[in-house]
Amino acid sequence: MKEIAKITAVLLLMLTSTFTYAQIPEEIQWKHLLKTYNADSSDLTLSLNGKNLNGKYKIPLDEKSYALYTIKNGMITGDAFWYTNGGHLECKLVYKRGVRNGLKENYDHDGKVWLRQEYKDGKQDGLSEMYSNGQLNNKSEYKKDKKDGKQLSYSSGKVLSETEYKDGLRDGMSKTYGLDGKPVSEINYKADKQDGLTTMYAMGNKTMDFVFKGGKKHGIGHMYKPDGSLVFTSYYLNGEKVSKDEFEKSF
Repeated sequence: MKEIAKITAVLLLMLTSTFTYAQIPEEIQWKHLLKTYNADSSDLTLSLNGKNLNGKYKIPLDEKSYALYTIKNGMITGDAFWYTNGGHLECKLVYKRGVRNGLKENYDHDGKVWLRQEYKDGKQDGLSEMYSNGQLNNKSEYKKDKKDGKQLSYSSGKVLSETEYKDGLRDGMSKTYGLDGKPVSEINYKADKQDGLTTMYAMGNKTMDFVFKGGKKHGIGHMYKPDGSLVFTSYYLNGEKVSKDEFEKSF
């Protein structure tokens, strides 16, 4: 029943958008338009021959698809729709002052959402989710067009990885898991470089750990047997393997 409801909703969306744009006054090539952005690219004005566009327009995106836009005083406004030339709805998105502002959804040939993104002032800001056959396989958080927060990947509903981002870079703990849910790796990052403790696992058992600084091994490392007993200990300074005495003298 839920699947039927989803398909019905998409069909209604297509019918509504088709009715809204039943009479398109003209078709304009995107490349012929003058695009004027403000200083931070949060506004976009479209004009042709010195005049701002006003009305409803069909604008080809490429040889296989086109967009239907409502444009007021040169700015794309409200709901917009992207279609293939065959009439398949590819994307629905929301505009404000000429740029993306709100929810954007991309659809596959079965009408199911495969990509859902949130925008603010023309930039990705909020959740971004990717789906495959209706199942979530990736979820990220964005702030001003950069990953900022936790990114998760999934397989059959199970978490395969989780990574913390800050300002577009890995920053914090990154973990990966096997399909059995057991840990595979735990890596600490700072400004996209390994920094801190890195631990590796096999069948859920710890096999090795190393300390990193600025992307290089810098500290004490260990390797372990499957039963957890220690195999050997190693020492590193700025990426170079050293003896225990050299290591201890450096501190």
